[in-house]
Amino acid sequence: MSSLVWLGLAVLLVAGLAFSGGGVKGAKQVGRTRLMGAARFFLIGGVILCGALGIFGSFRH
Repeated sequence: MSSLVWLGLAVLLVAGLAFSGGGVKGAKQVGRTRLMGAARFFLIGGVILCGALGIFGSFRH
């Protein structure tokens, strides 16, 4: 697999952990803090922005 596929899998894994609030045992709980809420907001915004760019980019060809 190419490095782009591995990068995509890593992003999906991190996004899944960010949305589920899961983490490593013994780590500080940040899943219910305002900082994680802001991170989720920017993550969703980034997904929407990248999706829109991909959709609009496909119309140009």
